[in-house]
Amino acid sequence: MSSLRWAAPIFVGALGVAMFGLALTQPAWLGNTIGPGLFARWLSAAVILMSAIWLLSEVLLPERSALDAEVHDQSRKISEASLPTIRSGVGLLAGVMTFALAFPVVGLVAGCGLTAAVASWGAGERTVSAFAFSALAGATAALVVGMTLMPPGTQLWP
Repeated sequence: MSSLRWAAPIFVGALGVAMFGLALTQPAWLGNTIGPGLFARWLSAAVILMSAIWLLSEVLLPERSALDAEVHDQSRKISEASLPTIRSGVGLLAGVMTFALAFPVVGLVAGCGLTAAVASWGAGERTVSAFAFSALAGATAALVVGMTLMPPGTQLWP
């Protein structure tokens, strides 16, 4: 087991824990409206959960280079095994940062759509239709949650 396979999800999880600590310094509710800390807590908890799932998958699943041993030479196996792991972590962090920066400007629905598109890049999506579907699914999920579970003051759109 390569230590790089473990390092990336542990690093992302540590960033999630740090973000959660910062989110606890902000109020989750301001009267009947959502405060700045609520979404930050949810996002950081999601980062922690996803990094734990990522780490678990790295521990339980065989290395990609072991699966392709008969087909690829040694240098190609190393690059194919490490690049998707790093790209997924970067995509996850970029998605979280995209939401944090976009939400105040474009609202919950568009912010979640943008975040889903960035995260789909991290997952390795390569077609415009895959990006569009990811963005639409993220925006739709945010709209459903915003309309059904959030209080009336929630900023769904600008």
